[in-house]
Amino acid sequence: MQPVKFLKFLRQFVVLVERNLQLIWNDKLLLASLTLQSPFMVLVVKLTADPNCFTSNLVNIGSRTALFILAAMATFMGTLNSYREIWEREIILREASVGVSLPAVVLSKAAVLLLVEVLQAAILAFGFVSIVHVPQNHLLLETDMEIFITVLLTMFSSSCIGLLISALFTSGESAILAVLVLMIGQVVFSNIMFTVTGAAATISNIIVCRWGMGALGASTDLNSRMAWLQAGLDSPMYDATVENLTHSWQMLGLISVVCLVAAWLVLQIAFDKKKA
Repeated sequence: MQPVKFLKFLRQFVVLVERNLQLIWNDKLLLASLTLQSPFMVLVVKLTADPNCFTSNLVNIGSRTALFILAAMATFMGTLNSYREIWEREIILREASVGVSLPAVVLSKAAVLLLVEVLQAAILAFGFVSIVHVPQNHLLLETDMEIFITVLLTMFSSSCIGLLISALFTSGESAILAVLVLMIGQVVFSNIMFTVTGAAATISNIIVCRWGMGALGASTDLNSRMAWLQAGLDSPMYDATVENLTHSWQMLGLISVVCLVAAWLVLQIAFDKKKA
């Protein structure tokens, strides 16, 4: 990208970020929803999770369930944050016709979602560790910080999927149906609640909840809690290794990038058809 084009792109990106933040601030219902999601989810953790599931000498699967609740919450929140973002396709395409960069549009929405989700992830992750007594393994960082990073990456990856959904569907009815199917798929194909094989195992490689759970399991050494069960519920991806943790983070990052590029391409194709 030439320096002049890059500066133009950067100016548009900054203006679009400011506009998106202003839209959130002006929409009090949306602002309240974004603000209250994480505290509500922390309350759910408080009501459902056993605080001693990691530290109790009793053999149980409470630790696995608690981590799955956290991963699923982060996944669902991210999707719900973003699936409405590009419904105003006609406005976006009109702006693109006068020189607004479509990549800047997509990246500005992703940037604002990331800013919002830093706060949401902090409340959810540190609320979780204040309730559940999580062992400190220190693979790369403090375990609490690793959990925060995992929750944030899980939220953001799900948000990028939501942006792709909002680019693909132009009506609320069709988009919400896609979101519901996606949420069910996050549970079914995550290889957590159900063991998947064959084609389903291949699908699980693109499931955000699976990789969020993998990173959480590695950070908390989940397999040390599962080893005595001999029930086939443990997985090598939950071994407390730096490789497992970073691989899960990398997969979440890859899903984010692919979905953002795909959302831009969908808008670009729609724009090209409109010009033709």
